[in-house]
Amino acid sequence: MLATLLLSFCAVQEPASWEQALADAAAAGATVTLRVADAAGADADDADFAAARARLEGAQGIELLFLVRFLGFSPEDPEAERLVTLVDAADPDLALAALSTLTRATGEEAHAIQSALGSRLLELDAAQAPEVWFEGHLVLFRIGDGVYRAAALRNLRSQLAVEEGTLQRRAALAIGRTGVVLDATETALLTEIAEGVGADAALAGALLDRIGDQERHRQKEESLLRYAQQLQEQTEQPTPGSLGALEDVLRMAEAAHMEAERFNRDELLEAAADGMLRRLDPYSDFMSSAEVAEFKFEMDPQYGGIGAYVNIVNGVFTIIRPMYSGPAYRAGLLSSDKVFEVDGWSTAEQPQDEVIRRLKGKPGTSVLLKVWRPGWNEPREIPVEREQIEVPVLEQEMLPGRVLYLELISFGAEAAPQIANAVSAALAEGPLSGVVLDLRNNPGGYLEAAVEIADVFLPRDRLVVTTKSRTQPEERHFTRRPAMVDESVPLVLLVNDLSASASEIVAGALGQHARAVLVGERTLGKGSVQQLLRIPGQPGDEPWQDVNRNRMRDEWETYTDVNDNGKHDYAPLLKLTIAYYYLPDGSSIHTLRDHDGRVVQAGGIEPNRVVKIPQLDYPTLRELDRLLGEDVFRTYALRLQEQNPALAVRIAEYDDRDLSLYPGWDDFYASLRTTLDPQELRRWVRRSVRALVSDSRGKVFPGNGFLGDFEEDPQLQEGIRLLLEKSGRGTADFPEYRILALAAEAPTGEAAAGATTDGGR
Repeated sequence: MLATLLLSFCAVQEPASWEQALADAAAAGATVTLRVADAAGADADDADFAAARARLEGAQGIELLFLVRFLGFSPEDPEAERLVTLVDAADPDLALAALSTLTRATGEEAHAIQSALGSRLLELDAAQAPEVWFEGHLVLFRIGDGVYRAAALRNLRSQLAVEEGTLQRRAALAIGRTGVVLDATETALLTEIAEGVGADAALAGALLDRIGDQERHRQKEESLLRYAQQLQEQTEQPTPGSLGALEDVLRMAEAAHMEAERFNRDELLEAAADGMLRRLDPYSDFMSSAEVAEFKFEMDPQYGGIGAYVNIVNGVFTIIRPMYSGPAYRAGLLSSDKVFEVDGWSTAEQPQDEVIRRLKGKPGTSVLLKVWRPGWNEPREIPVEREQIEVPVLEQEMLPGRVLYLELISFGAEAAPQIANAVSAALAEGPLSGVVLDLRNNPGGYLEAAVEIADVFLPRDRLVVTTKSRTQPEERHFTRRPAMVDESVPLVLLVNDLSASASEIVAGALGQHARAVLVGERTLGKGSVQQLLRIPGQPGDEPWQDVNRNRMRDEWETYTDVNDNGKHDYAPLLKLTIAYYYLPDGSSIHTLRDHDGRVVQAGGIEPNRVVKIPQLDYPTLRELDRLLGEDVFRTYALRLQEQNPALAVRIAEYDDRDLSLYPGWDDFYASLRTTLDPQELRRWVRRSVRALVSDSRGKVFPGNGFLGDFEEDPQLQEGIRLLLEKSGRGTADFPEYRILALAAEAPTGEAAAGATTDGGR
C-alpha cells in the first residue's frame, strides 16, 4: 500500500505533457479546457507546438477547442475559423467556451470569422438556446465591423418585443453589456432587474452605475466649458449674516457645481429647507406641491377610475390585480391581463404614470381598453365604466377553527367601523375562537383612527394615548363608548419592525390594558406627531372644483392654473414634529437620538411573544431569482387552475404541504434543474396559485406574500395557537392545522425557525 502511495505521489509531481493535458481537458469538460490549454501552452516548446499543429487538421469538438487555445488563438490562422462550428445549441458549454475564444478576434483578419459567426447565429433560436444566442451576438458585436455590430445590436433589441419575460431580461442585460446608449425601455428593464436579487440583479446594477457614470462625465465636460464664464459673470456682492451665507452658497452652487443645470433655484431652496428639517428628526420635512398631492391621496385614497392595481411588467402595462369590488373586475379584467391600448392610445413604451392618468377620469364616464390574456388568439376590446374608487383599508378571512383574520392596511377614517362590522358579522354567524388583527408593515396614519380602533375593543374611559408638546397643553385621549367587540372574544395583534405610529398606539394601548396579546417583532419606534403647516408668504392651493368633495383634486376636476405651468399645484407645506406619543403607562414609543443621529433611547414595543420570520440564505435567493425570472411557478399555477379549478382552490386554502396534491410534480421539479428543496418550491407555486384563485373567487387572500398565509406564516401560526388555547381547543383539533400542531411538538428543525419567546416592554 505504501509503495502504491509513493508511486502515485511521484506521478503527480511529473510535469504532464500537452497530450496528457488534452486528455484531462476532454474528460473535465469545455469550461476547464480553456484553463488547461492556456496553462499547457505557456510551458510548451517548439516540438510540442509542431506536434499539436499536425493534429489540428482533423480535430473536432473539445479537441479542436483545446488545440486552438494551446497554439495561441490567432484570427489569421485559418483553423481558428473552425471554432465557429462549435457554436451549437446541442452543447452549450462547448459553444460558450468557443465564443470566449472567438472574442479575441480583432482587425481585418477577423472578417472571415465575423461572416461565419453571423451566419451561424442565424441558425440558432433565442428561445431554444438563449445562453448561446445572446453570448454569440455579444461576441459578434465586439469583434465585428459597423455592419456586423449593427446587425448584432438589431437582433438583440428584437428580443425586447417578445412576450417571454426571460428573453427580455437577457436582451436588456446583453444590450447593456455592449456599452451603447440605452433607450428608456432598456433602462427601465435594467432597473427592474436590478431591484431583484442574484447575479442578474448585480450585473444590472453595475451596468446602470456605469451608464450613470458615463452620462455624468459627459455633463461635467460640458459644464467645465462654461465654468470660467459663469464665474466671471457672477458679480454680486456677498450678503452679510447667516442667511446671507445660505444665499452665497446657493449662488456659488448655481455658478460652479457640475450638476447645477439639472436643478432650478426653487428646487435647491426646497432642498435646503428639507435638509434643515431632517436635521431635527427623520419625520419632519418640506413637502413640495407634488408631495402634498401624494400625501393627501395616501391619507384618503379615493379617485375616479377602473379599480385595479397596475404596473409595467417586462415592458408591458399589466393589471397586477383588479379590485374585486371595482368596475374593472366586473367588466372581466383579471390578474396579469396586458393592456395594449387605452381609448385607442397605445401604452407601448409609455410612462406608467401617463397610462394611469388616462385610466382615471370622472365617475360615470367610460374607457375602452384593448386587452390581451394568455390563451387568447388576439387582443379584445373591453369597455369599463369608471367609478369612484376607494382603496380598501381592511381585508379579512375566516380561518379554520373560526379564527377571524383581519389585515389593516391603513388608518383611514373608515378603519374602525370596518373592523367593528367585520367582527359583528362574523359573530352573527357563530361564536369565534378569536380575532387576529394584523398591523405588520402598517406605517400608521391618523391619530383619531388609532383611538377609534382602540375604542372598538376597550371599555369606555380607558386611556389610549397621551400627546405632549412644547407649545400646546397635554392631550389625553380616552375611549368614548362601550367596547363594540365584547372582551370575551380573544384578540391577538401581529406586529413587526415596520409597524409604526398609529399601529404602535393601538398595539401599546390594547397590550397594556391586557386586551390583546402581541405577537411578532419589536415595532419601529415612531412615536411622534407631525402637523402640516402653511408657510407664510407662499401662495395657497390653486382653486379647483371639488365635485366629489374628497378635499383632493382628481385628474378630471377642473382647476385654475394660476402660475400657467400646465398642472394643478397645492401650496407647499411644512410637516413638522410638534409632539410625542406616550402609552397608558407613561412610556414613550419614540426612538430618541442625539445631535449626531445616534440612538440614545430605543423606542417601539416589544411583543408578548417574539416570533421571527426565517430568512432565506443567499444561494437560495439567487436560485429563486432565476426561477422567478423564468416564470416557472406562475406557469405551473396557470396550468393547474385551467386543468383542475377545484384542486387549485383546495391548494390555495391549504395543501398540508403534501406534494402529491400537485399534478406532475416530479416531472415539474426535474425540469427546473435545481438543488432547492421541493418544499421551498411548493411554497412559491402555492403563492402563485393563491393569486390566481383570488380572481376566480372574487376575493383577495389577505396578507402580503407568505405573511397572512397560515401554512407559511410563523407569526400568524403563533397567534392561531394562542386563540385556540383560550377557546379550550388546539391546532390538533383541525386537519388544516396539522402542520402547525406537528411544528409545535417538534423540538428542533422547522419549529426552531419560528421559535417564540415571552417578551415585554
